[in-house]
Amino acid sequence: MMLGMGMVFFILGLLVIIIKVVSSVILRYEPAVTDHHAKIQRPVKIDDDVVAAISIAIQRFRSK
Repeated sequence: MMLGMGMVFFILGLLVIIIKVVSSVILRYEPAVTDHHAKIQRPVKIDDDVVAAISIAIQRFRSK
């Protein structure tokens, strides 16, 4: 029983070490993400027909 618990502890510890090493490698070589070129999204106007169709669909779903 102790051997099994020891193996689980060893494997989980090894997994933590591997994740930390891979994370540091990725952070070192991956370029930083910049949001300078992100466009500001404007609110989109939804047509009245679309709103009516969605409302009807909700009413039909709730009536079941």
